Amino acid sequence: MSAVGFGIIGCGNISTIHAQAIQAIAQARLKALHSHSGPRVEKMARQYEVDFEPHLDSFLARKDIEVVSICTPSGTHAELGARAASAGKHVIVEKPIDVTLEKAQELITACRKANVKLAVIFQARFLPAVQILKKAIDRGRLGKLILADAHVKWYRNRQYYDAARWRGTLSLDGGGALINQSIHTIDLLQYFAGPAASVFGFAERKLHSYIEAEDTAVAVLKFKNGAVGVLEGATSIYPGFSRRVEIHGEKGSVILDGNDITAWKLSESGDEEKELAQLKDRDLSNGASDPMALDITGHRRQIEDLLAAIQQDRSPMIDGEEGLKALGLVLAIYRSAHEQALVKL
Repeated sequence: MSAVGFGIIGCGNISTIHAQAIQAIAQARLKALHSHSGPRVEKMARQYEVDFEPHLDSFLARKDIEVVSICTPSGTHAELGARAASAGKHVIVEKPIDVTLEKAQELITACRKANVKLAVIFQARFLPAVQILKKAIDRGRLGKLILADAHVKWYRNRQYYDAARWRGTLSLDGGGALINQSIHTIDLLQYFAGPAASVFGFAERKLHSYIEAEDTAVAVLKFKNGAVGVLEGATSIYPGFSRRVEIHGEKGSVILDGNDITAWKLSESGDEEKELAQLKDRDLSNGASDPMALDITGHRRQIEDLLAAIQQDRSPMIDGEEGLKALGLVLAIYRSAHEQALVKL
């Protein structure tokens, strides 16, 4: 496969992770950046030795760009992604796919109509420990699932929100701690336990009174397979702790703490224990208190999957429909919190 040209729209924190991941892939070439933040993106362009395109139309018209990464505020993802698709570019969009199901579906439709690939960033699915646990669940090694819980007790200070005024807004962030910080773990929860059937939630501002959205949320879930669970998501818990997912089945329990398996207690031993002992290429991300404490491993693997999907003419592992799943659950929790009622998905 010849090298594929990439362009990035947006120059916020996450764009640097995309740039580094792209440059770490032999068959990928970062060609240009576009953003309204002139001085910042010019500095970034110099750092990565690529072009800065100040005008979106000229950026999208470049023939050397085949894939566009959307790294802008969440509420702009669908619009920009659809414009890239209409220009014939494959699209990578940061999480969440957008802030409403309607806008997300518009992006999916635009990519399908243009016959281009769409990948939604949920890089944690590509981590070795996650893949080992997923395989074990699918093979029935945990038996019938009983409890599936997720805990994201993170901390963000005022400087974090002031640095980008769209954060914590309903129009551009779509919400707060759930849709922004916790959505990766929410995606993992349903990846392991399957889709949620119903939810009852609370979403409140406990610490950051200056933002529109919640900084603390809890929800009780019932999954379609009969399991139940608890979800906690916050940016109000000082000093911040690593995210945790606990999966409990009739044949045993597994705990994912951060990006590592810290408990593997199954009634019968199997090949997974050996795989866990031999894990390499670990992702060292820990966004508990620092949003930039990120490793590029997961992003690199997801971009490599997109390149393989282009070459093999298949859907990426996390396409638009997969990206909808976590957003749907988040929005159901918000609705439940607003209506103070059980919401069925």
